[in-house]
Amino acid sequence: MLDLFGDVIITSDDITAWVHAVAPAFCSSERAMALYIRQWDVVDKIRRAKLSGYFDSTIENARERRAFLLRRFRL
Repeated sequence: MLDLFGDVIITSDDITAWVHAVAPAFCSSERAMALYIRQWDVVDKIRRAKLSGYFDSTIENARERRAFLLRRFRL
């Protein structure tokens, strides 16, 4: 989805969902999350994923992988 200026709309909910799915260890504190978002250029990754149509599937695949690993190693 694009805004009036042709940019991809990225909300804070999108960023939070991405970090929770892809790198949950960085959700331990606001500082850790902010550092991860800035250093790993999460906003650009989300922008590219939305433009290519893989945003939702990336989050879902990351959640499924984490659930599989939890079941596999009984964590």
